[in-house]
Amino acid sequence: MKLDEWIKPERVSLNLRARTWIEAIREVAELLREAPEIDDFSAFLEELLAGQGSGQLWFDSEVGFPHVRSVHVRNLVLATGRSTEGVVIQEGQPPVKFVFVIGVPKLFQTEYLITVGALARIVHEAPSRSRLLRAKDTADFVSVIAAEDQKV
Repeated sequence: MKLDEWIKPERVSLNLRARTWIEAIREVAELLREAPEIDDFSAFLEELLAGQGSGQLWFDSEVGFPHVRSVHVRNLVLATGRSTEGVVIQEGQPPVKFVFVIGVPKLFQTEYLITVGALARIVHEAPSRSRLLRAKDTADFVSVIAAEDQKV
């Protein structure tokens, strides 16, 4: 499975306006509103936001992976947002610059783990994060992910 199958340019926002974690999740999730993989967007978003007390992951406080396993998702779906200024999750921590919202059907545990693992390996490396921060447009952003994915 290749990450560029899941990360599509139309589901990438390179200029997040959000200033809080919940606002960032909402803004990125909104890119999935018309996604055919989601049966009920409102229910999906509600579940996604409800799980943020325990389900958030981040590495080096620059990358967040808000996610939900839901009966409202038919196939793995992913949207991404970038904030050059960053979004504060916790006071005293560096801001998050990349938000990867992931929706997964209840039964897709393996696909979810593979996807998050691959993304985590890519964004864990500072040079990869720098290339993603410099991406000029959404197609460039996806191509950086795809190129880094091939290295892993």
